[in-house]
Amino acid sequence: MMKEYSLDSSVLVTPLEIKTNTSVLISDGRIKGFNRSKIKNIKIGDEYVVFPALINAHDHLFGTYYPKIGNGPYICWLPWDYDLKSSPIYAERNKNTPLDIYLIGAYKNLISGVTTVHDHIPHEINDPLVDKLPIRVITRYSLSHEASAYDLKWGEGIEIEFKKAVKEDIPFVTHIEEGFDEESLRGIDILESFGALDDHTVLIHGIGFSKSDIERIAKKKANFIWCPGSNMFMFNRTAKIKEIIEAGVNVSIGTDSPATGELNLLEEVRFGKKVYKELYGEDLDDKLIVLMITINPARAFRILDELGTIEEGKLADILVVRANNNKNNPYSSIVEAKLEDIALVIMEGRPLYGDEVFEELFEESGNNHTKITIEGRTKLVAGNPKALMDKIRNQVGFNKFLPFLPI
Repeated sequence: MMKEYSLDSSVLVTPLEIKTNTSVLISDGRIKGFNRSKIKNIKIGDEYVVFPALINAHDHLFGTYYPKIGNGPYICWLPWDYDLKSSPIYAERNKNTPLDIYLIGAYKNLISGVTTVHDHIPHEINDPLVDKLPIRVITRYSLSHEASAYDLKWGEGIEIEFKKAVKEDIPFVTHIEEGFDEESLRGIDILESFGALDDHTVLIHGIGFSKSDIERIAKKKANFIWCPGSNMFMFNRTAKIKEIIEAGVNVSIGTDSPATGELNLLEEVRFGKKVYKELYGEDLDDKLIVLMITINPARAFRILDELGTIEEGKLADILVVRANNNKNNPYSSIVEAKLEDIALVIMEGRPLYGDEVFEELFEESGNNHTKITIEGRTKLVAGNPKALMDKIRNQVGFNKFLPFLPI
């Protein structure tokens, strides 16, 4: 197995700055600096841009399936849950094992440039599964399902779970104000009543946030995750995202599950930019979007010392994307990227997914990998997602197609 090599790149986005004609030295799974390896150098041509690998700040891997489910708009998430549980698609999904569903969720993320995902679900469900996945799932968190009377009772309750977060210096994660009825709109009040609003707090959805809610979130330095695709599908409305950003809140982007959200993080980014333009008549800055899927979620989940930037000492999680035609704005190469543009995904120095041109790196890494075709391009991937899809089709009894894993 190759323990040291460098990527020689024309354009590298850290993402706080843009470096040109530089090398990233990778050794023993970490970034050792910006100099060439004495052992192995891999040329990343002008047609590519190098970024930190992406972080999906909110997913429900156990809900990874298709098509979407729902007949909204809903007043809150609870009637949607009734529709979900009574759907024949839900019954079909449950013909598959939990591990198989988690695996298709992991590959959905991987082929869109994601190496790290937060799976919002109780630990007893995902703990036995996450070590079997090709990507990293954040495991250090406390949680509540939601701050309302509709809470599904994940964890030991808001007060206990939040105190655990502070004691262990981990994030406390909860859905919040996912609706417009009187109970949903009490979300921030409920958290404050338990003293559970500070920089450990990670809030998801927030479509009911008032001006006062946003001010309190900003004052307490809580973190926010925006899921525009899921919000618009379920409620035909999303959070007051411009106001949240302008208040100085640390904002990340998540996909939610494919049951309501966009197919992958790339689609979510493009959809979010479109919605922002429709709501405010101006563009959401491409650099800010890239921060929302790299450094911002790393900060929210308290893993910034390891991930989120290309920086000496950090884990070598790196994404190589095919450059678009906008040479003056490298950030736009991510914002406009489609599945076929994801050229190489590296996690802790090991290639997990990429174009055939990088086959030598895969061979020398020692990873078991297979070839698949994504949107007309031959790709190399860790594991065997084609065999996984064959198994899914056998379990459901027909030729199931999942557009987030178009094999």
